[in-house]
Amino acid sequence: LSFRSFAGCISGFTEDVPSRVKLAMAAALQEPDQRIIERISCYRNDNRDKGEVLRIITDYGWAIRYAPPLFRNSEEVCVAAMKTYGLGLEFLSPAMRENEKVVKAAVSHCGMALIFAPAEFRNRRDIVKQAVQNAGLALEFAHPDLKKDQSIVYYAMQKDARALQCADESLKSNRTFLLKALANCPQALDFVDISVRFDPELVKIALGQEYRPVSPKERPSSPKPAAPPKPRSRRSRRALLLDERRRRLSRSPDTKSARDPVKHAVPVENSLEPTTTIPEQ
Repeated sequence: LSFRSFAGCISGFTEDVPSRVKLAMAAALQEPDQRIIERISCYRNDNRDKGEVLRIITDYGWAIRYAPPLFRNSEEVCVAAMKTYGLGLEFLSPAMRENEKVVKAAVSHCGMALIFAPAEFRNRRDIVKQAVQNAGLALEFAHPDLKKDQSIVYYAMQKDARALQCADESLKSNRTFLLKALANCPQALDFVDISVRFDPELVKIALGQEYRPVSPKERPSSPKPAAPPKPRSRRSRRALLLDERRRRLSRSPDTKSARDPVKHAVPVENSLEPTTTIPEQ
């Protein structure tokens, strides 16, 4: 909410409110971050305001982005900002990004700030080690030569097991290194090279049990589709019963002596037909 819109709302209700009260009320309604941005942006590009700017930067390191250019080129102010917001290294002057103290303060607070460091610092073992100990995935931004360093990759994996995917391909298949690294981070087994991923000893160290390949019979199979329902027969019920009786008789041992119910069926006489007798003459 801007002061102009807020003051316009207030003027409709209270015409006699002092201007300083309106300013205080408008400032109270603003977001805290916005107040810090407006506050640090008001300072002059002059060393006489260094104390005030340093006081703000110490508590709110991210505000270095909105500080005057003079203070983004000051080592003291930049180091204070990096101690609370390492990713602010992106907004410093080129001279400060190449400053060793500033870069070390940034990666010690947030290892991912290594992406904003110059190439010479990404090739320094001490700075990369400090970065990966803070954030294991910062190994991705290290120099390719350091991605082959077993100790650097080991420190990164202890912080984040996923860091193995950022290491050099030679370490992903190095069995001696993996036997040591997988002991404390078994999740890294997913990123091991396929040539040694199913090594029985590596699997035992990572999962705590012996590796036994699953046979095809033990693999879960998908359920078979249900059989389609049989179509309903149009034959009469009597004919179906006779068929069932034939099947039972054919399965019985005394099949020869069994009579066919159809052939030996007794005809039913018509009871409605009147019976007539011929008298004798």
